[in-house]
Amino acid sequence: MSSQQTFQPNALRDAKAPGDAAAFKNWLRQISQHVAEAAKEGGFLGIGGVTVSEAEKATLTEISSALKLAA
Repeated sequence: MSSQQTFQPNALRDAKAPGDAAAFKNWLRQISQHVAEAAKEGGFLGIGGVTVSEAEKATLTEISSALKLAA
């Protein structure tokens, strides 16, 4: 299932609640960002590593694209 299929309700929400749509999309994006930043990837015993992995960055970009938000 593609992200576009996952986010098909965008059109319905945009049509029925246009005033809330932008806030809801930004809220979803913020949640995604917080989840991606929840734990470091790589490193050893908390030393080194990255806050957001390349796979998570790609997923965040895909989510932003599906929500029609700037990445």
